[in-house]
Amino acid sequence: MYCKKCGAALPSHGFVCRSCGAMMDEEQIKMQKKMMEEKDKTKIEVKLLSDQYSVEPIKRDYERRNENKYLGAVLIVLVVIILVIVAILRVI
Repeated sequence: MYCKKCGAALPSHGFVCRSCGAMMDEEQIKMQKKMMEEKDKTKIEVKLLSDQYSVEPIKRDYERRNENKYLGAVLIVLVVIILVIVAILRVI
């Protein structure tokens, strides 16, 4: 799709032209949402050789990935807090 104002190619994510900043019209937004929904339906899962040649299927726990993301975010916040406290103590 192309911007109706400047003719530049529109981004695949978002509803604003990156070139001129014009907002897409309703028809373009509907078309983009439809394309994004179709894209989500065709997601491809990675197949490993171990999946192909293993005796029993490998079960992947995708919820655990999310838990690890939250744990990582908490650790980063704690490190930032500690660095701020150390910086304040050095100033005093």
